[in-house]
Amino acid sequence: MKINSMVALGAIAVLCGCQTSNQADYMQIGYGPSFDIAHAQCELQKGSADQGYIAIGSPGFVAGAGIGNALGNLAAEDQFMKNCLIINGWKRAPHGQGVAAAAAVASVSPPTPYGIARAPGSWINTGLLDWKDANNKCVTGDKGACATRANLGAKLRAAGINPSSV
Repeated sequence: MKINSMVALGAIAVLCGCQTSNQADYMQIGYGPSFDIAHAQCELQKGSADQGYIAIGSPGFVAGAGIGNALGNLAAEDQFMKNCLIINGWKRAPHGQGVAAAAAVASVSPPTPYGIARAPGSWINTGLLDWKDANNKCVTGDKGACATRANLGAKLRAAGINPSSV
């Protein structure tokens, strides 16, 4: 019994060691803080995604519930980090293509920098607000606003955001 527990703990330690996250895995998709600052801010907040658990029963059941809760918390924290970094202007690159993706993004002209006072944190926030304004004007018949809406929509979709009117 003791050997099985040690093997299980060893397997968990090996699997946890495989989890990596560094700047090479991300590409900048907009204006915002550097990767180190954005990652640190998100790391400080990711614990808020954790859920607790209560388990009553046999020791095996309680241990299984604890492991299941830990795996669920890891998935929730990973999703939180992904969303937090997107808000800060960073997007996870396809596996093993971080450097190539960053070079491709750098070769394209960056989105127009918007005023920090309107939407702090990322160009995506302001892009969405500007898309909404252009959409409202386009609905009333402004052709220039329709072109602006299409341009902003393309940039936002390239960043993984699909704007739509509500």
